[in-house]
Amino acid sequence: MSTIQKQEVFSLPTCIQIRSSVSFITLTVSLAVFTDIFLYGVVIPVIPFALTSRIGLEETEVQTWLSVLLAVYGAAMFCASPICGWATDHVRSRRTFLLIGLVALGAATSLLLVARSLALIIVARVLQGISAAVAWVAGPALLADSVDPDQIGYFMGFMGDAMGLAILAAPAIGGVVFERVGYNAVFYICFGIIGLDLLFRLLVIEKKRATQIDVQQDERKPGSMYNSDTTARKPENFVTSPAQKAMFEENASVKSAVSDEDYRQSTKVKNWRGRLWPLIALLLSSRLAADLFGCLVQATLFTSFESILPLQVRETFHWGSLGAGLVFLPLTLPALISPLVGGITDRYQARWPCIVGFALAALSFVLLRLVAGETVKDKIVLCFLVAIVGLALTLVLIPLMADIILTVNEMEATGRVGSSAAGAYGQAYALFNMSYAAGSAIGPLLAGLLKVHMGWKATTLALGCLSGVSIIPIALWVRASKPTEAVDNKSTA
Repeated sequence: MSTIQKQEVFSLPTCIQIRSSVSFITLTVSLAVFTDIFLYGVVIPVIPFALTSRIGLEETEVQTWLSVLLAVYGAAMFCASPICGWATDHVRSRRTFLLIGLVALGAATSLLLVARSLALIIVARVLQGISAAVAWVAGPALLADSVDPDQIGYFMGFMGDAMGLAILAAPAIGGVVFERVGYNAVFYICFGIIGLDLLFRLLVIEKKRATQIDVQQDERKPGSMYNSDTTARKPENFVTSPAQKAMFEENASVKSAVSDEDYRQSTKVKNWRGRLWPLIALLLSSRLAADLFGCLVQATLFTSFESILPLQVRETFHWGSLGAGLVFLPLTLPALISPLVGGITDRYQARWPCIVGFALAALSFVLLRLVAGETVKDKIVLCFLVAIVGLALTLVLIPLMADIILTVNEMEATGRVGSSAAGAYGQAYALFNMSYAAGSAIGPLLAGLLKVHMGWKATTLALGCLSGVSIIPIALWVRASKPTEAVDNKSTA
């Protein structure tokens, strides 16, 4: 092998095919989601200790500041999401953005480890919220760039798996490690997970980058079609996502129909609209608005139930903290079948899984009023209904997350949203993030007030009614079948 050939071989990133594969990208994005939720949940058992022993607050002040810190995290995530969405659609690399988010998460974890003042803990929670916004915006957008739209539900399901595992493992690990080893050990585990996550985020190669590297290598080969055929070097041959291809197709048709001056003016207007108004254009889509509403309701139902269930089992069954914690197993375990739910979504689209999910949730919430005694039968019925609620909410979330991508593909292909070179996935998931954050804030407040003033039965009835009513916008605007052949061809050309 000649020296030049050796240099060309060694100039390629190591294991480029593995690092840019859909499986590796899915694993990286899922690990990012796991890290975000795990680090959020693992500190829950230790924050009260930090507030009293390290900060010096009175026991009577702890609950108030716990609520404030939760609100700070949610507010930071809500406010950072649109900025992250716009930025991740306009930077050259979503991977770079994921790395920035992990740096913020590492800084937040370091501050929580050394914090001796409320100000530092608040800053740490703000950084955690910003990091969560990045993970839940750039992560799904990177996955959408890499996966065939006909399989997006299945691969989104692995994000659901990561979320479920983190929700299950984080509080338990945090509590046990804190009790047996101490405060600092909890954060050493966090740094270990951050290190593993950092490794994957550094190794991953985006599909578009891998395609560019392949083309550049082919251009260097003697007699390559890239050396003799100028059409192979056109920009449209370097694009990899439906959004980018639709943008080039639309620009080509515009340019052939108008003069050069008119083309420059139309492109200028389009770029201005695409930079300033994509979020508004996305919101004007009734289908995307229905998706976002469904996500908001799903988050409201989950966090509502999460906030009132431990107190209810303590009052009704006299269970301690262990029992109150174990009752969440049937609520979160159904998230582990998310890839199966995603596969069903790929085949039948999002409408029917969501309708079935909201209907099951409505029925289960209403039937929870039957759990009023302390018998074994009541306990079995409660756990069964909690499991049905968990399954129902999984049937809602994964299909809606997948449908957001399909909606953006359709809007970009038909020119209803101005698209940047990277598409509008980031901004669409910024809206998803904001919807979910809003639902997570509404849920505990709504359920808490209803439980205090009206009781368990009225609260579960209200949650059941909310779930049932949510079927209406889903049935009206979320797609029930695959797009027509014409739209399909336009979005995949």
